[in-house]
Amino acid sequence: VSQPSAIIVSNAVTNVSCFGGNNGAINLTVSGGTGAYSYNWSGTGSGTDPRTNLTAGTYTVTVTDANGCTKTNSATVTQASAISITPTATNVSCFGGSTGSVSLAVSGGTGAYSYNWSGSGTGSNPRTGLAAGTYSVTVTDANGCTKTSSATVTQPVSGITISPTVTNATCGNAN
Repeated sequence: VSQPSAIIVSNAVTNVSCFGGNNGAINLTVSGGTGAYSYNWSGTGSGTDPRTNLTAGTYTVTVTDANGCTKTNSATVTQASAISITPTATNVSCFGGSTGSVSLAVSGGTGAYSYNWSGSGTGSNPRTGLAAGTYSVTVTDANGCTKTSSATVTQPVSGITISPTVTNATCGNAN
């Protein structure tokens, strides 16, 4: 008397590339058992392999072969952390000047960042030589995930006002 080999289930996970996204996937490799396999994913009933368009989370599948034998497997899909931007503005020192700047503390996401400042296209961090105004930036990480933030650079209320006071001489020169 012989029996079929045990069902073996392994998985390859594709994690979600951007925080809050739904491009995760689980691709199963199944061997053993007898005949064709069916898949029952927890929370969704029957399903397919691969499982796509997944958000971050743990997914459990029960694989059933032609003889009704089963094997359960779980896989966890993770996601990149959210991009966080903390802007710090340095205000213009003199009215009408261009000595302001905006520096960004960026964290999260994946890999190196690129910066796209509104009104000037791509740029760098920090952005310097700024006049008073509000500056918006979109930060993009290596996966193409984006986050937008803004900062306001201010200046003194007005320029220096000089109001001369004239004091006329009260006596003439007797020379």
